[in-house]
Amino acid sequence: MRLACYSLVLVGTLSTIPAHGQAPRRLDTTEVRRWREDLAYLRTEMPARHANLFHTMTRRQFDSAMTEIEARLPAMARHQVIVELQKLAALIGDGHSNVGPWRDSLIAFHSLPVAFYWFEEGLVVRAADSSHADLIGARLVQIGDQPVDSAIARVRPLISRDNEMGVRAFAPFFLAMPEILHATGISSDIQRVRLVVDTEGERRAVVLPSAGLFPMLTGDADRSWLRRPGWADARDHSLTPLWLSDPTNQYWYRYLSDARALYCQINTIQHKAADSLGTFMARAIATADSAGAERFILDLRLNGGGNGYLNRHILLPIIKSRYDVPGGLYVLTGRRTWSAAQMLVTELQKYSAAVFVGEPTASRGNHYGDSFRIVMPNSRVTVRVSTLWHQYLDPRDTRSLIQPDISGPLSFSDYATGRDPALQAALAHRALSRNGLEPQ
Repeated sequence: MRLACYSLVLVGTLSTIPAHGQAPRRLDTTEVRRWREDLAYLRTEMPARHANLFHTMTRRQFDSAMTEIEARLPAMARHQVIVELQKLAALIGDGHSNVGPWRDSLIAFHSLPVAFYWFEEGLVVRAADSSHADLIGARLVQIGDQPVDSAIARVRPLISRDNEMGVRAFAPFFLAMPEILHATGISSDIQRVRLVVDTEGERRAVVLPSAGLFPMLTGDADRSWLRRPGWADARDHSLTPLWLSDPTNQYWYRYLSDARALYCQINTIQHKAADSLGTFMARAIATADSAGAERFILDLRLNGGGNGYLNRHILLPIIKSRYDVPGGLYVLTGRRTWSAAQMLVTELQKYSAAVFVGEPTASRGNHYGDSFRIVMPNSRVTVRVSTLWHQYLDPRDTRSLIQPDISGPLSFSDYATGRDPALQAALAHRALSRNGLEPQ
């Protein structure tokens, strides 16, 4: 999948949220009929397209969920139907089967004027529009009518995922969408949402309106870190860390002379038109060799996949290089390392001497993938289902994720000051090895 633009897409009347004080409009009889036709289409298409739709849920659960949505249609508004479809897709039990309001412009859900991230401290406001910049750094305590833990529990059933890192990645998105907050009962008001936040031990309540449509985060790379026009960010007054310095670039590298390390970031497993992955990797390794590098650091934290068949262009050059020795190769992973990037991590764990640093990956060695897009005929909303089973490990290996050898979690303080604890941990680990000490 090619990277698409980070943009706000207006979709006619679908982009209009009710005025303050107005309840969301329920579906009329024509809309109910058209949604029922869409659901009938899904009843046939989802089992036909998925490699094994009932690998986690049962046929009975699927039919019951579909029947319940159909029965409730006359009492629902459009956004509530879409949230029910999110729950249906999440029941399947794999991350590639989903309904994605963060990447389907026809869904046209809105955004609060803040962006959350799940740091070590909890859910914290990391960015906000200029009118709410004073909220940056505040930890979320309550949203709508729910304490933060209860709110996370309410959006959890909407999150299609391969493991719990998917909740860490996507709960912050969903908790910033007024339509989801309303449909899950977190907030009774779809137009204005009340938050309680904590800033250095002091709590305060604020009421936030909608701030336009949620940005479309399409593509294989994690684009959620890109700055939004007119918004302030916690890292505005610090140096941008390497891992966030060029997230729209498919792959790039930089030699870190002080550390004698070649830092290589691959954000999607796809060839560039004029610079294939194989050519790029050969150039990166040659650059490291000519500079006398002692280690090669491969950063996959923003990599949400691509074409897994291209992984050999990354894997083979690495394992043939002089860096594939203990203390010579480090791989940085995180909550968005997924799909084809997960396949690469699995192969590196099997065939290389890599030390893994950062957070656990977002998928597992054996998983369903390769989404097929089912576009419903009336609403045109897309439901994705997995079409292939990828088995990269022994079938008895039931690990839900790949744990790093060295933990490198991100705190809000790290983010605000431009520190990268994962990269620093990788560099420190190698430094200890050079001093003749056991790696920590």
